[in-house]
Amino acid sequence: MPKNGYFGVKNSHFAICTDEEKLTYNKPVHVPGTVSISMEPSVESATSYADNETWLDKTQDNGGSGTMSFFDVESTPELRRLLADLTGYMVTKDGRMSLTANKKPKKFAFMCEQPGHVMGKRRCLLMCEMSKPKNEANTNQDSPEITALEFPFKWRPVSLPTGDEDTKRTSGYDSYSGLSDYATFFDAVKIDGLSEVEVVEEP
Repeated sequence: MPKNGYFGVKNSHFAICTDEEKLTYNKPVHVPGTVSISMEPSVESATSYADNETWLDKTQDNGGSGTMSFFDVESTPELRRLLADLTGYMVTKDGRMSLTANKKPKKFAFMCEQPGHVMGKRRCLLMCEMSKPKNEANTNQDSPEITALEFPFKWRPVSLPTGDEDTKRTSGYDSYSGLSDYATFFDAVKIDGLSEVEVVEEP
């Protein structure tokens, strides 16, 4: 059996959601300078009892939250406009970034890649929302420290147009090198087929 392991992260893409019910998205936009992505799922489980036995077991996937860290998200007007849309900021007529307080950030799909020793993995989270960035600016000392922007974010499950109770709800999808969609993974957000379960023939 080949030994695999994932290392690093790159190829971050953002696709703004244009319709949350129909799950339609703009073309994914590449954002350079990915430093780190942390993702912590939120899964709650509860057990109720009756008649001296377990009556119901319920597990609920609430999505999750994490932090994205980037070195380069403000280097072009296009990236600054994207950043403004994702965080609820606004680009002014003369090109400045207005740190607006009441503008609602746009929902988006987030995509990234983890290279692997044998096979790589690409992931898409379908319904994300980003908070305003935080960063730390320090004086230069013996070695310069490049300032990164950190974006807290969260994601939630969505309901696909097709599927049953077990397959209709999903947070996103992963693909692996060797699969047919791997080369075109970042071309578009694809929801077709996400509720179709693999059919395994028994020997």
